[in-house]
Amino acid sequence: METLLAAGVGVGLSSVAGVRAYLPLALVGLFARFGLFDLPAPFDLLSGWFVIGALLVLALVEMVLDKVPALDTALDVVQTPLRIVAGAVLFAAVVQAGIPPDGFAELVPEAVVGGAIAAVVAVLKVILRPSANATSAGVSASFLSTFEDVVAVVGGVLAVLVPLVPLLFVVFLLFFFYRVRKRRGRKFGGLRILGD
Repeated sequence: METLLAAGVGVGLSSVAGVRAYLPLALVGLFARFGLFDLPAPFDLLSGWFVIGALLVLALVEMVLDKVPALDTALDVVQTPLRIVAGAVLFAAVVQAGIPPDGFAELVPEAVVGGAIAAVVAVLKVILRPSANATSAGVSASFLSTFEDVVAVVGGVLAVLVPLVPLLFVVFLLFFFYRVRKRRGRKFGGLRILGD
């Protein structure tokens, strides 16, 4: 039962990492620092104040840059590999009870699963999120970015308390992006040049 609970927390955190790379890592570090759960070595490095501070600064930079229309698409391309790595780290940290006697080789399956979850979310986000450089059917780019921030914060907190719920938030976010994109496509109808 404990393994299933840990896997649920890992799935929730990895899916949130597909939306924002640094925020879930910082939240896990804070939760570990305040004793809500233990991080096994080498993941216990996340609970150091310096690492938590650095991750929070990087999360803030990521959130601010995501609201700049000219940087939005480029940021998603650059951040996607980092989001995959963050998802791999989070899933492995939560599911693994410590470094196995055989070393890091036994962390690979958990890292692959977490990375795959984050990759699916990150790629779908890039595909489904309407371009910030154009009008998005009445929804501004900064609103979309703020919506992602809320999903990342609330999902990161809830992942530790209520496993798998953050995955539902992420699915809703992706569905919302899909609906906005579809609505935008209908708005421009046959005028393809205006829809791009």
